[in-house]
Amino acid sequence: MTTITADELRDLAECPVAPAPPPGAASTRIVTDGYLLEIGPQPDPDMNVVSRLRLEGRDLPAIVDEVREVYRQAGRFAATWEVTTGSTPAGLEQALRALGMETNETAAMLALACTEEPSSSTPGIAVEEVSSDVQFAEVRAIFEEGDGWSPGEEWLRGPGFVTRFLARIGGEAVATADITWLEDDRAVFLGGALTLPRARGRGAYRALVHERWRAAGRRGRHVLVTQSEPMSQPILLRLGFQVVGEISVLVDRF
Repeated sequence: MTTITADELRDLAECPVAPAPPPGAASTRIVTDGYLLEIGPQPDPDMNVVSRLRLEGRDLPAIVDEVREVYRQAGRFAATWEVTTGSTPAGLEQALRALGMETNETAAMLALACTEEPSSSTPGIAVEEVSSDVQFAEVRAIFEEGDGWSPGEEWLRGPGFVTRFLARIGGEAVATADITWLEDDRAVFLGGALTLPRARGRGAYRALVHERWRAAGRRGRHVLVTQSEPMSQPILLRLGFQVVGEISVLVDRF
């Protein structure tokens, strides 16, 4: 049994911190006592994220200008800001909107956590860890067919602390998901989940959740956290995840 407080669970789910990207990686992280800034491998604002906002008593317009300049220097001209239950000061979302930020396409997410086995395995679904070129190509094909997006090679293979999985039905790869191994060695973050539309409702997503719990447990980690959009919230809640926080997502274009 992993001992963890409610506040720790909330912070892990609202702002899951992965190990710092290695030198030469396509991603960069900047950590200050007021925010955590991620410069992603591509210009998509969803890959360039400002989080862990602790800005009580700060000059907010100056902070925003500072962050924008960092992104400009990196060739990025849009970023997302995540305002969470733990963000400060009160009224931060409204203050950021007053500085020109708008509701992101993904407007809000629930921060979810699970500390007990979330489900049983799903009969007829085979799940495997991705390691070969063929498997990575299958992951890309799922995103291309199911989401209309072709992941870049560096994103696809990850920075060394991301493990991807495939789910198969009748031998065909129909779904994918990943684990990010967080700095906090009690927990992993679940992300990157996508099931092909023609295969939905057959248990692939549930099987991927279960296998990622098992994979985390093999490394002594027994806390799953994730940030859930509306589509996946019902199934995760049924599998035993609990709501531990809320996240409003703003996009800043500059």
